[in-house]
Amino acid sequence: MAQRPTIDISGARVQAYPIALAPPQGDAAGQEIFAVLQADLDRSGLFKVLDPRSFLAPADEGVGEKSIDYSRWTSVGAQGLVKAVVQAQGDRLAAEFHLYDAPRAREVLQKTYALPRSQLRQLAHRFADDVVRLFTQDPGAFQTRIAYVRETASGKQIVVADSDGFGPQQLTTASINLLPAWTPDGRAIAFTTFRDGTGAHIYSVDPSNRALRTLVSTGDFATGAAFAPDGSRLLFTSSVEENTDIYAAKPDGSGTRRLTESRGIDVSASYSPDGKQIAFVSDRAGSPQIYLMAADGSGVRRLTFQGNFNQEPAWSPKGDLIAFTGRDEKRSFDVYTVNAQTGKIARLTQNQGTNEKPSWAPNGQLLLFSSSRTGKRQLWTMTPDGSNPRQVTDEPQGAFDPAWGPLAR
Repeated sequence: MAQRPTIDISGARVQAYPIALAPPQGDAAGQEIFAVLQADLDRSGLFKVLDPRSFLAPADEGVGEKSIDYSRWTSVGAQGLVKAVVQAQGDRLAAEFHLYDAPRAREVLQKTYALPRSQLRQLAHRFADDVVRLFTQDPGAFQTRIAYVRETASGKQIVVADSDGFGPQQLTTASINLLPAWTPDGRAIAFTTFRDGTGAHIYSVDPSNRALRTLVSTGDFATGAAFAPDGSRLLFTSSVEENTDIYAAKPDGSGTRRLTESRGIDVSASYSPDGKQIAFVSDRAGSPQIYLMAADGSGVRRLTFQGNFNQEPAWSPKGDLIAFTGRDEKRSFDVYTVNAQTGKIARLTQNQGTNEKPSWAPNGQLLLFSSSRTGKRQLWTMTPDGSNPRQVTDEPQGAFDPAWGPLAR
């Protein structure tokens, strides 16, 4: 372990690790697997995937540790080297991956996976997750899923997709549906909907069969579901007798308890990763700002003092930062982070359209957000310092309100 290659992700900006993906051997499906793997590693911001046109080693170079001429790889700048052999086994694919430390001329990771050919992309995601774990000691998030809202002619619909936007599946078909939020076990998604015709209320949908059920229908409206990390509680905003406050309930929506009682509007609650604190938005001081309170509603304190319109807080899984959306002096919305302890703010986006609704990868290494930088709103990822932006969706009419699901179980 003392010689395990590492990437330092504790600082403000990560030094990308140069890695070469040698042409895969065996079944032609290897080319598609490596295309997915390359996209994963590139999107992570942890790796600099080298241009294969620069490679000096022959395409048929072996995968055995002693059959590799490492000098050919280090001479093109490779620190890491990935090789693979893909074999067809009926309707299944077996992929044998190898990762080498080129300067030290040794293998540091070897994995073999077998999956149905229809799950070809998961072979790449699984290895990418293992590579991330090797270098950072954090689990990878490439096998996870995301939820978001798709703009359609029939309204705004809840969609789930792979973390890279592949294979989108629409879960709702009518009305206006917003603000998806995953349960911690990934088995259901809560969302705000206007489907019952009496205002906004909170429903849940099972992604496996699209079954719907009502979670919260109290008050004039109920919106903005957020689950505790252990799944034991549900936060939401409700308006009762013209007072808009944060409430907590059991995960099935029962046992409602009011947490805030200010004269202002309190919305957009988000649990800390240990479940002991809640970040939320309140205009009790005159403009929307981020506040913190204990999980029982006590100990309220204001966290943000810069800007006059801060909203949509999302607590990092690492517990140190809260991402949020703020409106600048040009009345444009951008993504920021604030340190939960010190209140120090960092701006992550600027002069690239409207950027909103940040959602953290479950390992805390990426942020998913909506952006209009290319025209219609689409989902993008970036690292927590705002670098390495990559487009995730390409919805014809747009996508917004992203929610990153939990780690694969």
